[in-house]
Amino acid sequence: KVFDQRYPVAGSANAEVALYVMDPDGQNRVQVDLGEDTDIYLARVDWAPDGSALYVQRQNREQTVLDMLRVDPETGAVSPVFTEKAAVADYWINLGDDYKLLQDGSLVWWSERDGFGHLYLYSADDGWKDARQLTRGSFVVTKLVGVDQAAERLFYLATSEEDPLEQHIYALDYADPSAQPLQLTESGFTHTATMDGTGQTLVII
Repeated sequence: KVFDQRYPVAGSANAEVALYVMDPDGQNRVQVDLGEDTDIYLARVDWAPDGSALYVQRQNREQTVLDMLRVDPETGAVSPVFTEKAAVADYWINLGDDYKLLQDGSLVWWSERDGFGHLYLYSADDGWKDARQLTRGSFVVTKLVGVDQAAERLFYLATSEEDPLEQHIYALDYADPSAQPLQLTESGFTHTATMDGTGQTLVII
């Protein structure tokens, strides 16, 4: 059962956050080591597709630094994976759900690190050491619609470089560094879309 909690009253101490892994019946709780600094935000928590690890997004209170952490669910031990910093000084990191942990251990990630919201690929082959930019240009990716992992193709919603008032659906073969995005929707309009979890059925509105 989930219990909703209110934010602390303005001027009161900030809430301290803890993360545990436990059996479905509540037994055998293992606390995750989130670090010595308790003045943090626990932004997102996701299981790896094979259940071997947890991936935790931890933000500082200023929301200018985001750490991606890999957690051993058996021990609660944490290994830092990468750090995302605000693209502009005195700015913050916009949180979102436009990322996808893939079955091969790679990660499709959304970031504003170049000044625009774009998609990046952290490959399992190099342990997420370097991210390859998948989309680039003077436009913003506004939604990762879905990923067809069998075909190594992703679908996303983005503003148009020709007219920022328009939004279009694009397909991109993310495993091919030379691949170019394919616009799937008609110019002159704005669109949105949804997709099933396996990336097989796309519904465009």
